[in-house]
Amino acid sequence: MKMIIAHTPDPDDAFMFYAMFEHKIETSFEYEQVVKDIETLNKESIDGKYDVTAISANGYMHVSNIYDLTTSGASFGLSYGPLVIAKKNMDLKGKIIATPGRYTSAELLYRMFAPEAGEYKEIRFDKIVNAIMNDEVDAGILIHDEQLTFQEKGLVPVLKLYDEWKKYAGELPIPLGFNAIRKNMPMEDKLKYKRDFENSIKYAQEHQNDAVKYAMKYSRYDDFDLEKRFILMYVNDLSVDFGDKGRQALTLYYKRAADRNIVKPFTPTIV
Repeated sequence: MKMIIAHTPDPDDAFMFYAMFEHKIETSFEYEQVVKDIETLNKESIDGKYDVTAISANGYMHVSNIYDLTTSGASFGLSYGPLVIAKKNMDLKGKIIATPGRYTSAELLYRMFAPEAGEYKEIRFDKIVNAIMNDEVDAGILIHDEQLTFQEKGLVPVLKLYDEWKKYAGELPIPLGFNAIRKNMPMEDKLKYKRDFENSIKYAQEHQNDAVKYAMKYSRYDDFDLEKRFILMYVNDLSVDFGDKGRQALTLYYKRAADRNIVKPFTPTIV
């Protein structure tokens, strides 16, 4: 049996799938990969296009009738999360804010915790820094490895969304990216896939340098140490199995959005 897995071109995703796609471990299925940016995958998930797909916590609400979340493969920020940056410090209320996409966790977190924007402008995540530099927007929400390089261009952090999350959720990690598997797949196959993916993540953690080298083919920076630092920010023990702590964080994430009347009350289905 072949499964089609869609993941992002982000080095943390590639790092986790390294052992599966490079046949470093025995697997229950043959896996074929598709690589697209997270907002594209969020939108394509509406059509149930892939057996397994990367998805944002925000995007998942719209496809919970098609997919289940898996406890493996998640990205939680343990003490960090999306950053709002600009050319200078400013009051964000009423400003034009670049977001990496309507369905991304980053945009929903902004709507939960930041002053109301005048306009949300959807820009591909790796183009947001340039949009700020070119005065296309007042500020932007940064995700992925651009978080480690924006200051080189003279930009400054205006709001750290993790800090706002911590005031609300305490020490619980901030939910960001997840993997989802087709709801109509037999449970036995879902569990086999989860076991393969958990083993792949563990293998990468035990062979970090080899896994980072593999992930570098997707990276936007030719800097091994930078990419390794970024990967290890978001691939942690919760990535293998996010357990009760992850479930609690997701519950509070969706509750905050519902309490703010941004979304309807929502409970995810998790396997």
